[in-house]
Amino acid sequence: MDVVSVSSKGQIVIPEKVRKKLRIKAGSRLVLLEKEDSILLKMEDAIIRQLEEAERKEDIGWLILGEKSLENVWDNPKDEKAWKRYL
Repeated sequence: MDVVSVSSKGQIVIPEKVRKKLRIKAGSRLVLLEKEDSILLKMEDAIIRQLEEAERKEDIGWLILGEKSLENVWDNPKDEKAWKRYL
């Protein structure tokens, strides 16, 4: 745990040991998240990876829901018999 001070311009200094551990350099991009009485800084590329993963999971979820909703249509013996005539 480190304590940092806020300058008159609203700036803070991330302690050196934290910058080294997280490989934060000049020009690194961080995302600031505010929640209730807290501030969280995350690396931008980590946020992007999390969003991409969430998007993939959402896409898979929609596919599963689509398959479930069409299950009765696809597994219909009457339609199977009709399709067999054409195959």
